[in-house]
Amino acid sequence: MKLKIYQEKGHQLPHIHIDYGNKNHVASYSIETGQRLEGSLSKKFDKDVVSWLSNNRERVLEIWNTLQSGGSPTNLISELAADV
Repeated sequence: MKLKIYQEKGHQLPHIHIDYGNKNHVASYSIETGQRLEGSLSKKFDKDVVSWLSNNRERVLEIWNTLQSGGSPTNLISELAADV
């Protein structure tokens, strides 16, 4: 499972995309609430994503905001990866 954030002009709601196996964008989740916005994952993975977002919300939101403003989130991503 991969969690992705893109620079998306015009997207007002901070969210992540989930890739699972060889399938891209199987689901998306609100960073702020952890609510699934669209797509589907099994309940086990759904709970994992919600839990991970809950534990990492501030950093993930910072990455979202940095990307949307055209910045590079490289430092933030490596900090987040170090905590895994």
